[in-house]
Amino acid sequence: MTSPAKHPQETPGLGEVIAELYALLPSDFTAARNARSAAAGRDGNKDLAQRIKRLPKPSMAAWLVNLLAHRRREELDGVLELGAALREAQEDLDQKQLRRLSVERQRLLRAIIRDARELAAELDHPVSEGIAAEAEQTLWAAMADAAASDVVASGQLVRSLQASGWEEVELQDAVADAGSVKHGEGLRPGRGRGPDAGTSGQGTPGKSAVTDSAAARRRRAAAERAVEKARQHLEEAEAGEQEAQDALDAAQRDVEESAARRDDLTDEIDELRERIRTLEREVASVDRQSGRLERVRDNARRTARAARRAAEKARQKLTEASQTAETEA
Repeated sequence: MTSPAKHPQETPGLGEVIAELYALLPSDFTAARNARSAAAGRDGNKDLAQRIKRLPKPSMAAWLVNLLAHRRREELDGVLELGAALREAQEDLDQKQLRRLSVERQRLLRAIIRDARELAAELDHPVSEGIAAEAEQTLWAAMADAAASDVVASGQLVRSLQASGWEEVELQDAVADAGSVKHGEGLRPGRGRGPDAGTSGQGTPGKSAVTDSAAARRRRAAAERAVEKARQHLEEAEAGEQEAQDALDAAQRDVEESAARRDDLTDEIDELRERIRTLEREVASVDRQSGRLERVRDNARRTARAARRAAEKARQKLTEASQTAETEA
Protein backbone atom coordinates (compact mmCIF):
# COMPACT_ATOMS: atom_id res chain seq x y z
CA MET A 1 0.00 0.00 0.00
CA THR A 2 1.40 3.36 -1.00
CA SER A 3 1.57 5.95 1.78
CA PRO A 4 0.23 9.41 0.98
CA ALA A 5 2.78 11.95 -0.13
CA LYS A 6 3.96 14.33 2.58
CA HIS A 7 3.81 18.00 1.74
CA PRO A 8 6.49 20.14 3.37
CA GLN A 9 5.17 22.75 5.78
CA GLU A 10 5.11 26.19 4.17
CA THR A 11 7.77 28.52 5.50
CA PRO A 12 6.30 31.73 6.99
CA GLY A 13 7.01 34.85 4.96
CA LEU A 14 9.06 37.76 6.23
CA GLY A 15 5.94 39.74 7.13
CA GLU A 16 4.60 36.93 9.32
CA VAL A 17 7.95 36.51 11.03
CA ILE A 18 8.20 40.25 11.70
CA ALA A 19 4.68 40.36 13.11
CA GLU A 20 5.57 37.49 15.43
CA LEU A 21 8.99 38.71 16.54
CA TYR A 22 8.10 42.33 17.25
CA ALA A 23 5.20 41.25 19.44
CA LEU A 24 7.57 39.31 21.72
CA LEU A 25 9.17 40.39 24.96
CA PRO A 26 12.70 41.81 24.59
CA SER A 27 14.15 38.85 26.46
CA ASP A 28 12.64 36.42 23.94
CA PHE A 29 13.46 38.30 20.73
CA THR A 30 16.97 37.12 19.87
CA ALA A 31 16.37 33.42 20.47
CA ALA A 32 13.12 33.47 18.49
CA ARG A 33 14.72 35.39 15.60
CA ASN A 34 17.62 32.95 15.39
CA ALA A 35 15.23 29.99 15.51
CA ARG A 36 13.13 31.44 12.66
CA SER A 37 16.24 32.15 10.61
CA ALA A 38 17.53 28.61 11.12
CA ALA A 39 14.14 27.15 10.17
CA ALA A 40 14.08 29.15 6.94
CA GLY A 41 17.60 27.97 6.16
CA ARG A 42 16.65 24.34 6.70
CA ASP A 43 13.73 24.82 4.31
CA GLY A 44 16.18 25.97 1.66
CA ASN A 45 15.18 29.65 1.73
CA LYS A 46 18.62 31.12 2.28
CA ASP A 47 17.63 34.65 1.29
CA LEU A 48 14.76 34.71 3.81
CA ALA A 49 17.03 33.21 6.46
CA GLN A 50 19.54 36.03 5.97
CA ARG A 51 16.84 38.71 6.03
CA ILE A 52 15.42 37.32 9.27
CA LYS A 53 18.90 37.07 10.77
CA ARG A 54 19.47 40.78 10.06
CA LEU A 55 16.28 41.91 11.82
CA PRO A 56 17.40 44.25 14.63
CA LYS A 57 16.21 43.91 18.18
CA PRO A 58 14.03 46.92 19.07
CA SER A 59 15.16 49.41 21.65
CA MET A 60 13.21 49.39 24.92
CA ALA A 61 11.32 52.55 23.94
CA ALA A 62 10.45 51.05 20.53
CA TRP A 63 9.36 47.81 22.21
CA LEU A 64 7.07 49.78 24.53
CA VAL A 65 5.40 51.46 21.54
CA ASN A 66 5.15 48.12 19.70
CA LEU A 67 3.53 46.71 22.83
CA LEU A 68 0.74 49.25 22.41
CA ALA A 69 0.35 48.36 18.74
CA HIS A 70 -0.04 44.67 19.56
CA ARG A 71 -1.88 44.73 22.90
CA ARG A 72 -3.54 48.13 23.23
CA ARG A 73 -4.55 48.72 19.63
CA GLU A 74 -7.72 50.68 20.28
CA GLU A 75 -5.96 53.13 22.59
CA LEU A 76 -3.10 53.58 20.11
CA ASP A 77 -5.55 54.15 17.24
CA GLY A 78 -7.19 56.87 19.32
CA VAL A 79 -3.84 58.64 19.68
CA LEU A 80 -3.08 58.34 15.97
CA GLU A 81 -6.56 59.54 14.99
CA LEU A 82 -6.14 62.56 17.21
CA GLY A 83 -2.81 63.16 15.47
CA ALA A 84 -4.58 63.17 12.10
CA ALA A 85 -7.05 65.73 13.44
CA LEU A 86 -4.19 67.86 14.75
CA ARG A 87 -2.41 67.77 11.40
CA GLU A 88 -5.57 68.79 9.58
CA ALA A 89 -6.14 71.65 12.02
CA GLN A 90 -2.52 72.71 11.45
CA GLU A 91 -2.99 72.64 7.67
CA ASP A 92 -6.21 74.66 7.99
CA LEU A 93 -4.57 77.09 10.44
CA ASP A 94 -7.49 76.48 12.80
CA GLN A 95 -5.92 77.85 15.98
CA LYS A 96 -8.99 77.27 18.15
CA GLN A 97 -9.16 73.62 17.11
CA LEU A 98 -5.40 73.27 17.55
CA ARG A 99 -5.54 74.56 21.12
CA ARG A 100 -8.41 72.27 22.03
CA LEU A 101 -6.85 69.19 20.46
CA SER A 102 -3.42 69.98 21.93
CA VAL A 103 -4.87 69.80 25.42
CA GLU A 104 -6.45 66.45 24.55
CA ARG A 105 -3.14 65.28 23.04
CA GLN A 106 -1.30 65.87 26.31
CA ARG A 107 -3.97 64.02 28.28
CA LEU A 108 -4.02 61.05 25.89
CA LEU A 109 -0.24 60.76 25.76
CA ARG A 110 0.07 60.74 29.55
CA ALA A 111 -2.70 58.17 29.86
CA ILE A 112 -1.43 55.77 27.20
CA ILE A 113 2.17 55.90 28.44
CA ARG A 114 0.95 55.21 31.96
CA ASP A 115 -1.02 52.21 30.66
CA ALA A 116 1.99 51.01 28.66
CA ARG A 117 4.25 51.15 31.72
CA GLU A 118 1.70 49.24 33.79
CA LEU A 119 1.42 46.60 31.06
CA ALA A 120 5.21 46.30 30.80
CA ALA A 121 5.45 45.85 34.57
CA GLU A 122 2.78 43.13 34.45
CA LEU A 123 4.95 41.36 31.86
CA ASP A 124 7.97 41.58 34.22
CA HIS A 125 9.66 44.12 31.95
CA PRO A 126 9.27 47.43 33.82
CA VAL A 127 10.68 50.51 32.08
CA SER A 128 12.32 53.61 33.51
CA GLU A 129 11.10 57.20 33.35
CA GLY A 130 13.65 57.87 30.60
CA ILE A 131 12.38 55.01 28.42
CA ALA A 132 8.79 56.13 29.00
CA ALA A 133 9.74 59.67 27.94
CA GLU A 134 11.30 58.30 24.72
CA ALA A 135 8.14 56.33 23.98
CA GLU A 136 5.99 59.42 24.60
CA GLN A 137 8.19 61.45 22.24
CA THR A 138 7.79 58.71 19.63
CA LEU A 139 4.01 58.88 19.90
CA TRP A 140 4.12 62.66 19.59
CA ALA A 141 6.21 62.24 16.41
CA ALA A 142 3.56 59.83 15.09
CA MET A 143 0.88 62.45 15.79
CA ALA A 144 2.87 65.20 14.08
CA ASP A 145 3.76 63.29 10.90
CA ALA A 146 1.51 60.97 8.88
CA ALA A 147 4.29 58.68 7.68
CA ALA A 148 5.56 58.33 11.25
CA SER A 149 2.00 57.44 12.23
CA ASP A 150 2.03 54.58 9.71
CA VAL A 151 5.38 53.37 11.05
CA VAL A 152 4.15 53.33 14.64
CA ALA A 153 0.90 51.63 13.62
CA SER A 154 2.88 48.85 11.90
CA GLY A 155 4.04 47.48 15.27
CA GLN A 156 7.58 46.81 13.98
CA LEU A 157 9.35 49.88 15.30
CA VAL A 158 13.08 49.41 15.87
CA ARG A 159 14.08 52.74 17.41
CA SER A 160 12.41 55.75 18.95
CA LEU A 161 11.35 58.74 16.84
CA GLN A 162 11.91 62.46 17.31
CA ALA A 163 9.66 65.29 16.15
CA SER A 164 10.55 68.92 15.56
CA GLY A 165 7.30 70.82 15.41
CA TRP A 166 5.28 69.75 12.39
CA GLU A 167 8.25 68.92 10.19
CA GLU A 168 8.75 65.51 8.60
CA VAL A 169 10.13 62.91 10.99
CA GLU A 170 13.35 61.10 10.10
CA LEU A 171 12.32 57.47 9.53
CA GLN A 172 15.47 55.87 8.12
CA ASP A 173 16.11 52.51 9.82
CA ALA A 174 13.11 53.11 12.08
CA VAL A 175 11.28 49.88 11.20
CA ALA A 176 12.25 46.29 10.60
CA ASP A 177 10.89 46.24 7.03
CA ALA A 178 9.93 49.60 5.56
CA GLY A 179 8.46 47.92 2.48
CA SER A 180 5.76 46.19 4.52
CA VAL A 181 4.50 49.36 6.22
CA LYS A 182 0.98 50.10 5.03
CA HIS A 183 0.51 53.68 3.88
CA GLY A 184 -2.96 55.15 3.77
CA GLU A 185 -3.67 58.50 5.26
CA GLY A 186 -0.06 58.42 6.35
CA LEU A 187 1.06 60.02 3.05
CA ARG A 188 2.34 63.49 3.79
CA PRO A 189 0.33 66.33 2.24
CA GLY A 190 1.92 67.50 -0.99
CA ARG A 191 4.23 64.51 -1.28
CA GLY A 192 4.96 63.56 -4.88
CA ARG A 193 3.22 60.55 -6.37
CA GLY A 194 4.77 60.35 -9.80
CA PRO A 195 3.31 61.06 -13.25
CA ASP A 196 -0.11 59.61 -12.41
CA ALA A 197 -0.73 62.17 -9.68
CA GLY A 198 -3.70 64.52 -9.98
CA THR A 199 -5.65 63.82 -13.19
CA SER A 200 -5.00 61.91 -16.36
CA GLY A 201 -4.13 63.63 -19.62
CA GLN A 202 -7.83 63.81 -20.63
CA GLY A 203 -8.83 65.64 -17.45
CA THR A 204 -10.37 62.51 -15.94
CA PRO A 205 -9.42 61.95 -12.32
CA GLY A 206 -6.59 59.43 -12.14
CA LYS A 207 -6.09 56.66 -9.59
CA SER A 208 -3.97 58.90 -7.36
CA ALA A 209 -6.69 61.57 -7.26
CA VAL A 210 -9.23 58.97 -6.18
CA THR A 211 -6.80 57.76 -3.52
CA ASP A 212 -6.29 61.34 -2.34
CA SER A 213 -10.05 61.82 -2.07
CA ALA A 214 -10.44 58.62 -0.05
CA ALA A 215 -7.53 59.62 2.16
CA ALA A 216 -9.11 63.03 2.72
CA ARG A 217 -12.38 61.39 3.72
CA ARG A 218 -10.51 59.14 6.13
CA ARG A 219 -8.72 62.15 7.58
CA ARG A 220 -12.00 63.99 8.03
CA ALA A 221 -13.59 60.94 9.64
CA ALA A 222 -10.59 60.54 11.92
CA ALA A 223 -10.74 64.23 12.79
CA GLU A 224 -14.45 63.99 13.59
CA ARG A 225 -13.86 60.95 15.79
CA ALA A 226 -11.01 62.72 17.54
CA VAL A 227 -13.15 65.82 18.09
CA GLU A 228 -15.98 63.70 19.47
CA LYS A 229 -13.57 61.93 21.80
CA ALA A 230 -12.12 65.28 22.84
CA ARG A 231 -15.65 66.57 23.52
CA GLN A 232 -16.44 63.52 25.63
CA HIS A 233 -13.20 63.91 27.54
CA LEU A 234 -13.97 67.59 28.05
CA GLU A 235 -17.39 66.74 29.47
CA GLU A 236 -15.80 64.16 31.75
CA ALA A 237 -13.17 66.68 32.79
CA GLU A 238 -15.82 69.31 33.52
CA ALA A 239 -17.81 66.79 35.55
CA GLY A 240 -14.65 65.88 37.41
CA GLU A 241 -13.93 69.57 37.95
CA GLN A 242 -17.41 70.07 39.44
CA GLU A 243 -16.95 67.06 41.72
CA ALA A 244 -13.58 68.41 42.79
CA GLN A 245 -15.13 71.84 43.46
CA ASP A 246 -17.89 70.24 45.53
CA ALA A 247 -15.29 68.30 47.47
CA LEU A 248 -13.29 71.49 47.95
CA ASP A 249 -16.37 73.34 49.24
CA ALA A 250 -17.14 70.50 51.64
CA ALA A 251 -13.53 70.45 52.81
CA GLN A 252 -13.64 74.23 53.31
CA ARG A 253 -16.77 73.89 55.43
CA ASP A 254 -15.09 71.18 57.48
CA VAL A 255 -12.06 73.42 57.96
CA GLU A 256 -14.23 76.32 59.09
CA GLU A 257 -16.17 74.10 61.50
CA SER A 258 -12.91 72.72 62.82
CA ALA A 259 -11.55 76.24 63.29
CA ALA A 260 -14.71 77.26 65.17
CA ARG A 261 -14.46 74.19 67.37
CA ARG A 262 -10.82 75.00 68.03
CA ASP A 263 -11.78 78.52 69.11
CA ASP A 264 -14.39 77.08 71.48
CA LEU A 265 -11.87 74.68 72.97
CA THR A 266 -9.33 77.48 73.29
CA ASP A 267 -11.87 79.54 75.24
CA GLU A 268 -12.59 76.56 77.47
CA ILE A 269 -8.86 76.08 78.04
CA ASP A 270 -8.49 79.75 78.99
CA GLU A 271 -11.37 79.42 81.46
CA LEU A 272 -9.85 76.28 82.92
CA ARG A 273 -6.48 77.98 83.25
CA GLU A 274 -8.08 80.88 85.12
CA ARG A 275 -9.91 78.42 87.35
CA ILE A 276 -6.63 76.60 87.99
CA ARG A 277 -4.93 79.87 88.94
CA THR A 278 -7.78 80.65 91.36
CA LEU A 279 -7.55 77.20 92.89
CA GLU A 280 -3.79 77.52 93.16
CA ARG A 281 -4.24 80.77 95.07
CA GLU A 282 -6.76 79.07 97.36
CA VAL A 283 -4.36 76.17 97.89
CA ALA A 284 -1.58 78.60 98.76
CA SER A 285 -3.87 80.36 101.26
CA VAL A 286 -4.86 77.03 102.80
CA ASP A 287 -1.18 76.07 102.97
CA ARG A 288 -0.39 79.27 104.87
CA GLN A 289 -3.31 78.72 107.23
CA SER A 290 -2.26 75.11 107.71
CA GLY A 291 1.21 76.32 108.64
CA ARG A 292 -0.19 78.65 111.28
CA LEU A 293 -2.46 75.96 112.67
CA GLU A 294 0.42 73.50 112.81
CA ARG A 295 2.42 76.01 114.85
CA VAL A 296 -0.56 76.49 117.22
CA ARG A 297 -0.88 72.72 117.48
CA ASP A 298 2.82 72.35 118.29
CA ASN A 299 2.54 75.01 121.02
CA ALA A 300 -0.52 73.29 122.45
CA ARG A 301 1.33 69.97 122.40
CA ARG A 302 4.23 71.48 124.33
CA THR A 303 1.83 73.10 126.83
CA ALA A 304 0.02 69.78 127.30
CA ARG A 305 3.30 67.97 127.99
CA ALA A 306 4.29 70.60 130.54
CA ALA A 307 0.87 70.33 132.21
CA ARG A 308 1.18 66.54 132.38
CA ARG A 309 4.56 66.84 134.06
CA ALA A 310 3.19 69.38 136.57
CA ALA A 311 0.20 67.15 137.32
CA GLU A 312 2.49 64.17 137.82
CA LYS A 313 4.58 66.11 140.31
CA ALA A 314 1.45 67.27 142.13
CA ARG A 315 0.22 63.68 142.40
CA GLN A 316 3.56 62.59 143.84
CA LYS A 317 3.49 65.37 146.43
CA LEU A 318 -0.08 64.48 147.33
CA THR A 319 0.89 60.86 147.83
CA GLU A 320 3.85 61.81 149.99
CA ALA A 321 1.72 64.18 152.09
CA SER A 322 -0.92 61.50 152.61
CA GLN A 323 1.67 58.99 153.75
CA THR A 324 3.17 61.48 156.22
CA ALA A 325 -0.23 62.28 157.68
CA GLU A 326 -1.01 58.62 158.23
CA THR A 327 2.30 58.06 159.99
CA GLU A 328 1.81 60.92 162.41
CA ALA A 329 -1.68 59.80 163.22
